[in-house]
Amino acid sequence: MDEAKNNPKRTRTHSIDFYLSKEELANLDKRIEQSGRADIKNRSQFIREIINKGYIMEIDTSILKEVKFLLSNAANNINQIARYTNAHQPMYDRDIEGMRQSIKQVSIQVSEIWSAFCNPHNLACKHCTNHSSNE
Repeated sequence: MDEAKNNPKRTRTHSIDFYLSKEELANLDKRIEQSGRADIKNRSQFIREIINKGYIMEIDTSILKEVKFLLSNAANNINQIARYTNAHQPMYDRDIEGMRQSIKQVSIQVSEIWSAFCNPHNLACKHCTNHSSNE
C-alpha cells in the first residue's frame, strides 16, 4: 500500500476498504450492468462515478414503453382509417395530413421524454430547479 502512495504515476492516493454481503455485491454488479455504461470498466470506477456525479437515478420506464406502444397503435389505426376512407368515401387530404402531423408531434415529444430518461446526463430540464443545464 505504501508503494502505491509513493508511485508518482498514481493520481489517487487514498484507499477505502469496506465489506459487502454476497447480496450487496450482487446488487452492485447488477447496477453496474443496468447502467449500460460501456466506459465503466470496474467497480471502483462505478463507485467513483456515483460519488462525482452526486446522484443515482432509478426510473421505471415501463409506463413510457406502454405509451409509446399505444401511440404506435393509434398511428396504425389512423392510417387504416385513412386508407378505408380513401377507398370508400372521400376524405380531404388536409384532414389526413393533420392527423399525421398530430401523431408526429406527440411521437417526437414521447421520444424526447424517453431520451431524457435514458440519458439523464443530457437532460436540460426547463421546468425543474433541481437540475442546471451546466451539470
